Amino acid sequence: INIILTKDNNSYRSFYNALLHEGYRDLAALLQDGIPPVSSGNRKSSMDGMTSYGQLKTILCEGGVPQRPVVFVTRPKLVDAIKKKLYCLGSDPGWVTVYGMAGCGKTVLTAEALRDPQLLEDYFPGGVHWISVGKQDKAGLLIKLQNLCSRLEHDSTLSQRPPLNIEEAKDRLRLLMLRKYPR
Repeated sequence: INIILTKDNNSYRSFYNALLHEGYRDLAALLQDGIPPVSSGNRKSSMDGMTSYGQLKTILCEGGVPQRPVVFVTRPKLVDAIKKKLYCLGSDPGWVTVYGMAGCGKTVLTAEALRDPQLLEDYFPGGVHWISVGKQDKAGLLIKLQNLCSRLEHDSTLSQRPPLNIEEAKDRLRLLMLRKYPR
């Protein structure tokens, strides 16, 4: 805690979010009152309005976007193709689906596309929420959906209990997406 307190506000928020999403809700609840407010000054660089590298890293980390692997091969054409699809969404809600064989690099390419500060600033001003679903049994899927609900409701004034089943989780996520996160 002492090390975190010597860092900036983003570090405290990241630590709080990590506790919350890794199953330490009781500890996170103890720290909840001390969470510093997010201001536009914390997210932007004062020089040019662009998101700085450190702030970009924090936004991606808080959203659960995977880090770049140690062995990384750049594939700029494929990354640019994903970025173009994301830019095409504009202000309209929608989806971009990246598909392919297991291990072909879908996750790495998509995460790399999200490392574009201009893309995040223009199209994901509230950050990103990354979930990896893969092949899950119903219990595993419910846990993933509960975590996502918790992440999306973190700033809500009403503390809601986690959804008890997959249908309830789907309904809650649908309403959250329509009302709170339309983009």
